[in-house]
Amino acid sequence: MTTTLQEAPKTAVDSSSANESIAHLTPKNSEMLAMGLLVIQPSPFCNINCDYCYLPNRTDTRRMDFAVLEKVMDKVWSSGLVQSPFSLLWHAGEPLAVPISWYEQAFEIINRYPKASEYVIHSVQTNGTLITDKWCDFLKQHHVEVGISIDGPREIHDHHRKTRSGEGTFDKAMRGMECLKRNGVSFGVVTVISDISVDRPDEMYEFYREHDITGIGFNIEEVEGANTSSSLGKSGGHARIRSFLKRFYERNKADGFPLNVREFQNAERNILEPGWCSRPDGEYYNQEADPFGMVNVDCFGNFSSFSPELLGQPTEKYGSFSFGNLLSGSLFDATRNDSFRQVLSDIESGNRKCAETCEFYRYCGGASPSNKYYENGTFDSTETHQCISTVKIPMQIVLEDLENELGITEKVSPLMEKPRPAGH
Repeated sequence: MTTTLQEAPKTAVDSSSANESIAHLTPKNSEMLAMGLLVIQPSPFCNINCDYCYLPNRTDTRRMDFAVLEKVMDKVWSSGLVQSPFSLLWHAGEPLAVPISWYEQAFEIINRYPKASEYVIHSVQTNGTLITDKWCDFLKQHHVEVGISIDGPREIHDHHRKTRSGEGTFDKAMRGMECLKRNGVSFGVVTVISDISVDRPDEMYEFYREHDITGIGFNIEEVEGANTSSSLGKSGGHARIRSFLKRFYERNKADGFPLNVREFQNAERNILEPGWCSRPDGEYYNQEADPFGMVNVDCFGNFSSFSPELLGQPTEKYGSFSFGNLLSGSLFDATRNDSFRQVLSDIESGNRKCAETCEFYRYCGGASPSNKYYENGTFDSTETHQCISTVKIPMQIVLEDLENELGITEKVSPLMEKPRPAGH
């Protein structure tokens, strides 16, 4: 990926003189930039206490003021980054811990903006424990896409997903899921695969089938933010993850693929539709690595770009992952921020290394910057446990299956060659 930013000066300069020499992205010179995802954290508070959560300050009950939301939307709409429909994800903490009345006013504020009803695709990621019939009415009325976090059967789910008093949350989460079904609200399930579930693919598969869960995304427990170690970080973790995914894929195939598994669907589409997620120059479009491809805003108006997991996290190496505040400045003020410039420089350097060393690069565009930082200590790095587990292994499994189906016994390359754009 190449941006319109110039290379940062090599010599140290004070901030006043630096501001004169640093290229400043504006709507006029940022034609290649577009925001695909706006993540808004209405409150850092969460009503439960999962032990693998990456978020700090989950007991903080402060809430975004409507004046802050208005400023955020003003700055987003005037940035020139809103060029096509984008997703607005209500996230961080537990978004449904903020009352419906708050969202009713928030949606009214957002809908004041030109074409907001056409451009904004609302979504929410919830632990499911607070879902009620009233919430379902609201979600249906505003066509909000819903993701609910459920880790599997009771014993597996409750192992990591507990209340602050140590009680399991399975029953409440399942009641929330059944409430969604009863009210006709579509949803997908996000499951964190950890030490308690990775060796139990059959039990997990049967759980989804029993409860008529058809849309699934697997998140492998990660070292990220406040979660400084992973239960899958020990020796043999990748082999166990491969075994889990392979067995799950086989069960799903044997039943005619009734379950839509995000990781396998992404792999299949990358293989069968080369270029489906590419920029005009033919490079894979990685929203997390593109400046302003993702904009993440906390309840005080502080914002970051790149991976949403970075927002509000402490960092010694980069100074701060908050690149500005939308109450007092614009999104493009981030380009005057030394932390932003260094993060962007290191992300692009790491991605160049990925492109040179990894045969999967054209199918992920460098994967998740936050995983590179938290696993490797810098964005200027390559392979992570996350990219092995969610990109490489699923693609290998799907490729092996396609090759067996087609009777391919010898491979020139483990990946299909991607057509180059015209003129290259």
